[in-house]
Amino acid sequence: MPEHEIIPAFESSKVPHVGTYRRVLPVSLTRMYENTLDWEHLPHVHAGSFASIECLETGAWGWRAKTVGSRGDENIIELRLDRACRRWITRTLEGRNAGAEIWTHAFPIGDDRVDIVVDFFVPGVAPEAREKVGQVYAKLYSQLYDEDVAMMVERQRQLDRRVERSAPGEGQLDLGPRAALELPGTYALGGRDYVLAETGGELVIYPALCPHQLGPLPDTPSDDGTVTCPWHGYRFDLKSGDCLTGHPCRLGERPMISEEQGRVMLIARH
Repeated sequence: MPEHEIIPAFESSKVPHVGTYRRVLPVSLTRMYENTLDWEHLPHVHAGSFASIECLETGAWGWRAKTVGSRGDENIIELRLDRACRRWITRTLEGRNAGAEIWTHAFPIGDDRVDIVVDFFVPGVAPEAREKVGQVYAKLYSQLYDEDVAMMVERQRQLDRRVERSAPGEGQLDLGPRAALELPGTYALGGRDYVLAETGGELVIYPALCPHQLGPLPDTPSDDGTVTCPWHGYRFDLKSGDCLTGHPCRLGERPMISEEQGRVMLIARH
């Protein structure tokens, strides 16, 4: 089967079926379910499609949220996850294309691939226009999955690395003369990666990964001494480690920076 497949609409549904998008993704079903329930990532990973999201209700069943599109259109969207049938149904309750439904079925292929079949149902579409509308939806979903796959694959990679590097590493690291340092730089200490950077004329160090879902924190802090995760928009103060966006997480313990006789040392805290 090709990596992407667009199947024409069938005509016997109550709400016009405008097409089917099928694709094999290089991720596990666990990552797919996690991604499906993760409403927070939409305006960050999919900034080209979503400007903002406000969650109205969420749970193991799915979520309901008010979204603002990249062009300013407002919608109320509901996603319901049916694990028993390995599917989730996304409905537009209010706004543009209200009444539209997107049914996604997921079929695992081994442990690390999933065959997804996505059917698009859009009310008020004339038979002669269904193929064109279906192509639009398929193009959008192709882009969304491209963006999601990059996040899911990286998250799985980091989870695997955590298992592989669970043993404690060296307690200190000599980086050499400060004048010779190329900043920002990433260094491994105690089984974890850290970013060493300079802000306000001072050296700062922080984990290379967001404590929320192991997203890659930027290697260049903002001028105000903060870093923001590109996956969910969580922003952290580098001095205190606090999450400034109000989420219940913070940067983990960081090594101490020692500068003696012009040399920079990273020392793990015990």
